Amino acid sequence: MQKNVPVAAPCAQAIDKKQHFRRMIPRIVLYVILIFFAVLWLIPFLFALSTSFAYNNNLYNGEPVIGIYHKEYNWVWHPMTFVNYLDLFRKYNVIGGFVNSILYIIAPLFVGVFTSAMAAYGFARLRFPGRIPMFFTLLSTILLPGVITMVPSYIMYSVGYGWSNTPLPLIIPGMFGSAMTMFLIRQYFLGFPKELEEAAQLDGMGWWGIFVRIALPLSMPVLITQLILSFNGMYNDYLGPLLYVGTTPELRTLQLILKSIPTIGVTPYPLMMAGAIVALIPTFILYGIAQKFFTEGIVLTGIKE
Repeated sequence: MQKNVPVAAPCAQAIDKKQHFRRMIPRIVLYVILIFFAVLWLIPFLFALSTSFAYNNNLYNGEPVIGIYHKEYNWVWHPMTFVNYLDLFRKYNVIGGFVNSILYIIAPLFVGVFTSAMAAYGFARLRFPGRIPMFFTLLSTILLPGVITMVPSYIMYSVGYGWSNTPLPLIIPGMFGSAMTMFLIRQYFLGFPKELEEAAQLDGMGWWGIFVRIALPLSMPVLITQLILSFNGMYNDYLGPLLYVGTTPELRTLQLILKSIPTIGVTPYPLMMAGAIVALIPTFILYGIAQKFFTEGIVLTGIKE
C-alpha cells in the first residue's frame, strides 16, 4: 500500500520562506539606499586621497592621477608618489599648527561641555522662577548668525580686553559652554528617571551630588557625542583663528597653515589634497574610537520620559 505523504509541513515551510522574504525586502531596500549614499560620500574622499599621491603635472595634462592611461594607444602607468606629503611637512609648519589647534581646543572642549551639562541639568530637572523665559532666551542665541556677532566680539576682545594677537578669544569664551550643546544635553536629562533623584535625596544627597555622581556618569554617551561634535567644529574653525592669531605665524592653527599654501600661477592641488588628508586624520581616529558612544548618544538625545 502507498503511504500517505503529509503535505502540510512543506506548505508551511514554503509560506514561512515567502513571509521571511517579504520581511527582508524593506531591509534590502534600506541597505541599497545606505550603500548608495555611502558611495556618494566616499567618491570625493577617494578622489582627494588619490590626488594627494599624484604628480601636479598629471592633472593639467588631462591624465589620470593614478593608474593606467593610454594616449594614442601608448599605455603608460602613473605611479603613486609621496612627494606631496614630504613637501607639506618640509615647507609648512604642519606639526606646529596641529599642536596649536589641539592646545586651543582642550580647555573649551572639556570645560565647555561640562558647563553646558550643568546648565542643561538645571533647565531640565530644577524648578525655579523664570526658568522657561531664561531657557528660550538662551536658546534664541542659536538663531543669530555668526557674522552679526563677529565685529562686536572682535572689538570687545581686541580693544576692550587687549587680547589682540593672542589665542585667549579662542579659549576663554568657549569655556562657558554653548547654547546648542546645552539644548541637546537637556533633551537627554528630560528623560532622566525621577526615582534615582528621589532615592539620592533620601540618602541626603543634594543637587550637586546628584549631578556629579549620578547624572554625569549615566549621560556619558551623550557627553561623548557632544565632545565629538564640539571637537569637529573647533578643529575645523578658520575664521576665528584668522581674526585673532592670523597675523602671528607661530600661533596659527592647522587650518591657517593649510590656507597659506600659495595658489598663484599653477595651483598645487595634490599638495592641497595632501594637507586635507592630514587634517582629516584626527577626526577619523576620534570617530573610530568613539563610534559606539556617538551612535548611542544620538539615539538617546531624542528620548524623553
